[in-house]
Amino acid sequence: MKIKIKHNLIIFEEPYEWEPVRDRIKKDYGPNIFTISWRLKRELGFTVRHHQGLKQADYSKEFVDLKGRYYYSPEIHLDFYSEAEQSFFVLKYLNLTG
Repeated sequence: MKIKIKHNLIIFEEPYEWEPVRDRIKKDYGPNIFTISWRLKRELGFTVRHHQGLKQADYSKEFVDLKGRYYYSPEIHLDFYSEAEQSFFVLKYLNLTG
């Protein structure tokens, strides 16, 4: 999994990795949890943001020299309102044990 955990922010670098977590939240809180942003904030303490992250191009072909070039890639950002709510989310929904 390509997940970055920062202060009050979790970044899913690959949007497809967010989908199983989102489905599990829907199972726990009902399918309408994501339809109203304040409900998601109240129940779980975060908001979901679709973001375009800047990544460095990685081309292994010798005839193409694109070092130093960048491109935008879709990411999912979860913005948390407190560290306690972020810790709860990580423990409950992310399996980071390898």
